[in-house]
Amino acid sequence: MGLKSIRYRIVLGFLVAGLVPFTASLFFVFKKGEEHLEKNIINQQFSQLRFFEKVVVRDFHNLQTELHFWAGSQILNDILVDDIDKRIQKFLITIREKREIEGVLAVADREGKVIASTERGLLGKKLDKKYLSGFFTDLHSIPFLDRPVMKFSVPVFSQFGGERIGYFLLFLFPEYFKSYALSSDSTATSLYHAKTGYFVGKKVKLPENIGREGYFQNEGFLVLYKRIGDFYLKNWYIAVQIDRQLLFAPINSMKITFLGIAVGGVFLILLLSTLLASRLVRPIEALTQTADYISRTKDYSKRVAVEGDDEIAVLSRAFNRMLGEIENALEKIREENRERLRLFTKLIEIINKINLANSEREVVEIATRELKEFLGIEGIRFVKEKKGEGIYIPVDRETVKGFIHIDLKRRLSREEEEFFRSIGRMVNLYIERLELLHKAQSASQAKSSFLSNISHELRTPLNSIIGFAQFLQMGEEDHSRKKALHSIEVAGRHLLEIINDILDFAKTEAGAVKVNKTVFPLKKLLDEVRAIITPAVEEKGLELIFPEDVDFQVNTDYRLLKQVLLNLLSNAVKFTEKGSIRLKVYPEGDRLFFEVIDTGIGIPPQNLKELFKDFTQLENPLQKKYRGTGLGLAISRRYVELLGGEIWAESEGEGKGAKFVFYIPFNV
Repeated sequence: MGLKSIRYRIVLGFLVAGLVPFTASLFFVFKKGEEHLEKNIINQQFSQLRFFEKVVVRDFHNLQTELHFWAGSQILNDILVDDIDKRIQKFLITIREKREIEGVLAVADREGKVIASTERGLLGKKLDKKYLSGFFTDLHSIPFLDRPVMKFSVPVFSQFGGERIGYFLLFLFPEYFKSYALSSDSTATSLYHAKTGYFVGKKVKLPENIGREGYFQNEGFLVLYKRIGDFYLKNWYIAVQIDRQLLFAPINSMKITFLGIAVGGVFLILLLSTLLASRLVRPIEALTQTADYISRTKDYSKRVAVEGDDEIAVLSRAFNRMLGEIENALEKIREENRERLRLFTKLIEIINKINLANSEREVVEIATRELKEFLGIEGIRFVKEKKGEGIYIPVDRETVKGFIHIDLKRRLSREEEEFFRSIGRMVNLYIERLELLHKAQSASQAKSSFLSNISHELRTPLNSIIGFAQFLQMGEEDHSRKKALHSIEVAGRHLLEIINDILDFAKTEAGAVKVNKTVFPLKKLLDEVRAIITPAVEEKGLELIFPEDVDFQVNTDYRLLKQVLLNLLSNAVKFTEKGSIRLKVYPEGDRLFFEVIDTGIGIPPQNLKELFKDFTQLENPLQKKYRGTGLGLAISRRYVELLGGEIWAESEGEGKGAKFVFYIPFNV
């Protein structure tokens, strides 16, 4: 997309560089041409308007002269003679036909009575004085004619006495000027009366406040107007309307021609610029394609083909050199990574072998042997102190002190130095681990041996004390002494339970508890547990509920499962004063679940996680009267884990009872 964009920008640049000046110059030329043509036409039209003005004024004055001439004609003296108006009538008709006057000719006597007229409707009518006085009245309407007229009134004088005997009248229609209102496809000339708005010729829209002369644009037309500079015709204007489309037809034709040239130029520029852009972009495309190929395949051996000696060729050579440097750097990194991987793999192998060592000295022997094999150098051994040259890896622990000496005289790489330091840290770490392990094992064995011995030493006299107390109670009748002997028996039994718990805990600590799985019916084990726990339940007046539908076999350690159930049920009896104790058993998938539910003192939710820790009894005022080592639940947890299960406790709070749940694998 980027390369296409570059190509398009180059083509667009050439197009803009070629077309913008050409278009601007064409626009300027045509604009100036239109302005010049319009100016010339305006000047020309104003010249024609002045010429029309002179012609109109000349003809109008000629008409006035003719009116005076006709008024002085001898035949008009017949006005004084009765019954000779037909001669005057004929005279008027002759004038109108020869002169082709657009209007009405009339002769009236001195009283204003029309005695002759080219309009028969006027004969015999008496005209108002206003139509007789004054030589000229501009365009106006009169009641006895159906259109506006211009009135001329010339007095008629007698040739004998020189007295006024009548009036020669001309009611001139505006159509008199129609010979000047010329029209063609492109222009139209009209005469306009400003006061009445009357047009002779084509009607043209003119401004309301019209001046002496001027021009304006109107809906595609150029309109020019000029007032006629004559006393009698001062309210008349000559207007010319010119079609701009026809006016500028030559220029528009030139525009079409130049537009065709411009379109051809565009195609030519596009063709040339595309060819040039392709030539310019081709090397950049090669660079881009190579960069894209390398980014996708990570193959830095790819190179750009270089042509020519221009700037792009210089860039391509620099790009190829950069690829070469990157390829060399990557190969060096790969080689270093291979070396690091080789050293790390060997280090892991040495660690795995050292991890199998049983003594501190064996750790050093394995490290020395593996380094010999790895480095291929026989001169590697453990020494007590530094002597001579080479590499010395210090070993400084309580049981082993000295150096692993490597007889190597060449300079080490950074990776090899770090490798040997790691070997040294690893050897010291594993020796320290073995030292701590041996110490812990010795301490654990000593503790277990001590607990086992002391437990056995205490059991024998305790059993004797319990048996002797039972024997003395059988023959004792004194109630207070019998009660004291019973207290001795109870205390002895409690102490025996504590010793048994300590002994079991010591066995689990020492790993002496072995899991012996057998297949047996679960009901048999539950019956034994119920028989053992029932006396304690009945003694406290509690209800014991055991499941009945457990007719299936299990494959687990009989003794450990029995001990867990007895521990949980004994705890339930201990911490329950009233109510019931219930045991639920149910399979779920490949697990067999056991639940011991009591209505005892309950457990605060925040203390549930502390229950199964070693030697832990909860800080609860309700539990202070109950004695114990705090090992029963810890031992139960270890036994359940040995059986492959998990144990936890649930309670809604103090006084709301508790539920202990555990599961073991269920596979017969």
